[in-house]
Amino acid sequence: MVRVRLQYIDLLKVLSIFAIISIHIFMVWPDAEIKNVSIYAFSSILRFGVPVFVMITGVLMLNREIELGSFLKKKVKRLCVPFVFYYILTAVFIVVLLNSTHEQVQNVFAFRWYFWMILGVYLSIPVINKFIQHSNTREIEYFIVIFVLASVFYQVMYYLKIDQYLYLTLFLSPLGYLVLGYYLSRKEFNLSSGKIVTISLLLFIVSTAIKFGGFLHVIPMTDNFIATQSKMLSSWLDVGIFEIIQSSAVFLICKHIYQSRQGIYSIFKRILENNYVSKFILSVSRASYGMYLINLIPTVLVYYYKPANLTGTQVFATIILLSALIFVISWIVVVVLGKIPLIKNVSGYD
Repeated sequence: MVRVRLQYIDLLKVLSIFAIISIHIFMVWPDAEIKNVSIYAFSSILRFGVPVFVMITGVLMLNREIELGSFLKKKVKRLCVPFVFYYILTAVFIVVLLNSTHEQVQNVFAFRWYFWMILGVYLSIPVINKFIQHSNTREIEYFIVIFVLASVFYQVMYYLKIDQYLYLTLFLSPLGYLVLGYYLSRKEFNLSSGKIVTISLLLFIVSTAIKFGGFLHVIPMTDNFIATQSKMLSSWLDVGIFEIIQSSAVFLICKHIYQSRQGIYSIFKRILENNYVSKFILSVSRASYGMYLINLIPTVLVYYYKPANLTGTQVFATIILLSALIFVISWIVVVVLGKIPLIKNVSGYD
């Protein structure tokens, strides 16, 4: 069966990898401020990056016929081999060329936490796929409802410092985003695409504003809640309710903007479907995994050689410029590696 490439999935990958690279650059200046406002708080706009990648995995891999041996050999190999290649490349660069050490290369299990998280997801997919294949819409919605309710419950318990023993991590985990992505990819709403995009934009703005307020410690219960802050959970994946809303909003915006046939959103659709733009989006999408694995090298360079004595405004401008620059450099490097016969299979270029 020939699979049709989904344009909005490619766009989601582009936005998500840019978001992840930008967050890494924000982390270089964690204490910088503009008029006593933390610059790092602005990274809350980009927190959808990793959750959306997990949601994409659900779209592409669930409700399919999976032969266990073939799946593990093909998919896990495609995930692991580039990881090993870029780990060695990064370790050599940091230890030999920079004559330094870095906590991520000192412990291979700390290198690129997303890899270890998504590897666990991949190993779970044959099981979750059976659930999806044999479940009706209501049963899938049940899973998502528990995922959402658990995110609220744990966040409230964490904020109130209340010990509890309600174990819902089967739902409140990367698997929640996995199922959510699959569900949203197939869900049809009784609204026009334009209305869905508008509502999703509003949800994105509101959820991001609340997360921003949490970063600034002015809105209770939202101060950068992540899974590691709960004794029940063990991942850097943000499973807070506002992150679920933000990520779902980005997903729906990208999905339905391609379906817009009139109004302002149709203009964006035409831009995205421009021959040059669509080719760029496709290329970055194919390179996104390699870009994720390689961007630590330029990010570490920025960390060690970042300019000193910058004002807050200069730091903010530098973050924007470096994010774009490292995004483009990472893309070019992965594309080039993907064209070299002996390296293309380990380049992360799909």
